[in-house]
Amino acid sequence: MFSCSAGTDSSRDGPEFVDDRRGGFVLALVVLLLFGIGVAGAAGYQIVFSEALLSVHAKETQTALSIARAGLRFYMGKQIGVHDDTVTYSMEGGDAVVTARLVAKVNNHETLYLLSSEGVYTDPTVIGSPARRIVHQYATKREVAVDHMAALTQATGDVRAHNGTLTTGIDQAASGDCEQTQTDIIGIVMGSGSLQIDGAPNVTGSSISLNVGSMATVLDSLNLDWDLLTNASFPVDYEGVLPDFGVLPADSFPVIRYNGNLTAGPSESGRGVLIVKNVLTVVTGWSWQGVILTGYFFPPNDPFLVEGVVVSGLDGLSGFTDIRRSSQILYNRCLAFQAARSLSHFESVGGTWWEEM
Repeated sequence: MFSCSAGTDSSRDGPEFVDDRRGGFVLALVVLLLFGIGVAGAAGYQIVFSEALLSVHAKETQTALSIARAGLRFYMGKQIGVHDDTVTYSMEGGDAVVTARLVAKVNNHETLYLLSSEGVYTDPTVIGSPARRIVHQYATKREVAVDHMAALTQATGDVRAHNGTLTTGIDQAASGDCEQTQTDIIGIVMGSGSLQIDGAPNVTGSSISLNVGSMATVLDSLNLDWDLLTNASFPVDYEGVLPDFGVLPADSFPVIRYNGNLTAGPSESGRGVLIVKNVLTVVTGWSWQGVILTGYFFPPNDPFLVEGVVVSGLDGLSGFTDIRRSSQILYNRCLAFQAARSLSHFESVGGTWWEEM
């Protein structure tokens, strides 16, 4: 017997060398699965990345909104006196850009504004455009710190106007002297005290006098926050000292406060809002243009002159204001408005806040 070696190849025997056509299909399937896993992983990463990015953007947007709202509140609280039309505040890592647009003049005492605040915030860890949110609020601006009721308003205590003096609510400013409408007011308004008038017509006005009965009614009628104005934290231009009026611009009417007493003579004459928490004692020859707010007004025996308005008796101690010897308190709307504008402030109109979408 003999065999033919050409018919077989013993070197290919064994299971590891079995010729199976399914091997190529399995390899392709494995490659396909690996590709699918890669695609799924990339898609999953992209989803997670997108969600993280959206979360960051949402946080940026909320921060921008918070900045916008804070800027609006800060502006209304900070802008006392003549306000800036556009202000930028840096806060919470971003900026609030606040603008004020005049809408209408309501009356001599109030104007209506639209306040807008844009909050701008960029997360420093993320590349992209900053987040922006804008909020709006209507606000009235109290153009004066005290309404004009009378040439002299006495919250508590008595007043005596001697013969030969003049206290008048008849407007001494001409119709074209300032933007406010020419208006006459009451000569003397009394709170809880009594008024004595010696002779006539030394007290004049839209009416000679009016008694409103209490200090609280006086404050409400004047729209005057005496506690706020005398609080040491309330900002004023000059505290406990008078400025050199000779170097101030002619249209400058500063706010000056003394949280004690003040004795004022001719050298202390000036203009603006003069706040004296306790007793204001004036000496012969003294004069003032604007607004005087004092705990107790103590005039001299000889003449003095006030052009504007005087509010006295605010300390509640029932002092006695005795106006003598050709002294004059003359209502002048232009001087009173120009002075009190230094204390003007914004008050929000309820229910008018909204966000720009």
